[in-house]
Amino acid sequence: MEITMNKTFLLSILVLFFGVLAVVSCRRSEMRVVKIDVPQMSDERGARIVTNAALNEVVGQYDGIAHAIEIDLSKKLVLYHESERLSSPAYLRHIAERIREVGFKARILGAGLNPPPLVLDDDGLKQIWPNRFTTAISVPDMVNNTDANIIVDAIAYARLGRDDPRIAVHHGSRTLVANYQSLHLALKNIEYAIACTGFDANSTPANLGRTEAMPQGWTPVRL
Repeated sequence: MEITMNKTFLLSILVLFFGVLAVVSCRRSEMRVVKIDVPQMSDERGARIVTNAALNEVVGQYDGIAHAIEIDLSKKLVLYHESERLSSPAYLRHIAERIREVGFKARILGAGLNPPPLVLDDDGLKQIWPNRFTTAISVPDMVNNTDANIIVDAIAYARLGRDDPRIAVHHGSRTLVANYQSLHLALKNIEYAIACTGFDANSTPANLGRTEAMPQGWTPVRL
C-alpha cells in the first residue's frame, strides 16, 4: 500500500514538473528575434524615427499605461490622452522635446482633466476613463499621415521614458533587430509600423505605396 502511494506521489511530481517545463518552453517559443533591413536609415534622425516606430509597436502598445491619440491634420493639432502625468510641466516638455527630436516644431497649448463622454452598457451610463487627462499640441509642420505616424511614435517614446533593450538599431548595416512576442504581433506588424513612417522595411515598401497609410494607434478627428 505504501509503495503504491509513493509511486502515485512520484508520478504526480513528474507530471507537474513536465507540465511546468512545457509551459516555460511554450513561453520561450513565443519570443521571436527578427532582423529588419532599413536601407534608407542614413542619419541620426532616421534612426530615431525607425527606433520609435518599433518601440511603439513592440513595447508601447503593451506598456500598461492607458493612452489614446487624436489628430486633426487640417488644424495641425494633436490631442494626446493619458494619465495625471499630463499635469506635470516637466512631462509635457519631455513630450514636446521628443517630437522636436524627429524634426517637427511642437508647442503645448494646454493640458487638464478631460474624461471622455459616458457610455451606455447593461447597467446604464458609465464613465470608463474618469481620470483621463488631455494635452493639446500644435505641430505646424505636420501635413500628412506619414508625419502623424512619426509624431505618434515620438510620443510613445516619451511615454516609455527610455529606449528598450528589445529594440536595437545598427547604423552601419542599416538594420534593426527586434525581440517581440509572437502572440501579440507578427514581423509584418513591425515592418508596417516602420513603413508608415516613410522607410522601406525588408520587403514592405515605405508608406506601403500610400502617403496616407494609417495604422492602429491614432484616430483622425475633426475638431
